[in-house]
Amino acid sequence: MRCFAHDRDSGISTLSEIARVRGEIEANAFFGCYAYATQSGFRIFELTMGQEFWKNTDSRWLFGIDYGRSDPIALKKIAEQTNAEVRIFDGEYVVDSQGFVPRRDFHSKMAMLDNTSSNATGLVVGSGNFSYNGLWRSVEAGAVLTATTSKEKEEQTAAVRGSFESLWEQSVQLINIEKNYEERLSDLISSKDDARSQDSSKAARGFWIEAGYVTKNRGDDKPGNQIWAPRGFRRFFGLEAAASESTLIGQITFETAVGANVTKNYRGNPNAMEKLALPMPEDHGYGVYDGKVLLFEPTGNRFSLNVVELDDFEMIYGHRLTNVERMNLGRRYGEFV
Repeated sequence: MRCFAHDRDSGISTLSEIARVRGEIEANAFFGCYAYATQSGFRIFELTMGQEFWKNTDSRWLFGIDYGRSDPIALKKIAEQTNAEVRIFDGEYVVDSQGFVPRRDFHSKMAMLDNTSSNATGLVVGSGNFSYNGLWRSVEAGAVLTATTSKEKEEQTAAVRGSFESLWEQSVQLINIEKNYEERLSDLISSKDDARSQDSSKAARGFWIEAGYVTKNRGDDKPGNQIWAPRGFRRFFGLEAAASESTLIGQITFETAVGANVTKNYRGNPNAMEKLALPMPEDHGYGVYDGKVLLFEPTGNRFSLNVVELDDFEMIYGHRLTNVERMNLGRRYGEFV
């Protein structure tokens, strides 16, 4: 057994330890148990583990949807992968409860890996959830345990394995509740948006947009840095319409918390959308944009860019949102005061 703490200098993280254990025991089976899932977690996991993980590993995923924290798109993306199955702890009850309040919180953060031929087992448990922050960026700590003999497994991992195998058997398959969960969560968010303050006496300080699923425009091994915005979103940046729908509309200079200022292109597109290029996420402390909320605040001739997880966005900015709108595919955008 060994303990670890997230360390930027050495590159040690919950995710790096999962990858290390997988290589050490040559695991071909994976059982991940996490309180919630985010798109950023799925993206950094996929980028780190590689496509061969899905091809060569039978993976099971047990998540919670307590309080609506799990992103339905993230759950769906994981379930769509080769050799993957997703179940939800007490999902049939929680999906129908007011505010998705559970009768027993599902709060685990654990990965169990197995080599089904050698019978070796590895366990990575800690404070990091299945998000970019929890797996990679935040200050987290955990422990790693490997067992290669029947005696070691009996003494060190059998109890926790038995407990979570039992929870797996009692849990519902995602496919049985995903539509209900997605619709009820969308209705809950919409009801909050309808009640947002629209006090015209307060001038907007900035604007925001949900990034949603970000295509890997830079290749399979790198996080994407372009998102689609609704037609007319350019007005927030003070840009005018271009002569052609598919041409350059203008340029935007971003001020980031990490690294130098960056200037990127803003383009139109014939598909009635606009394409916003962003700073390279890994170079400016953002890691990935997937599933996060992008916040822009004018600072002179530049725009300060802040990137937060959806849960954090609701907690910090929820009471400051105004003029919230929704795109055709459900992504939201608007202003904040």
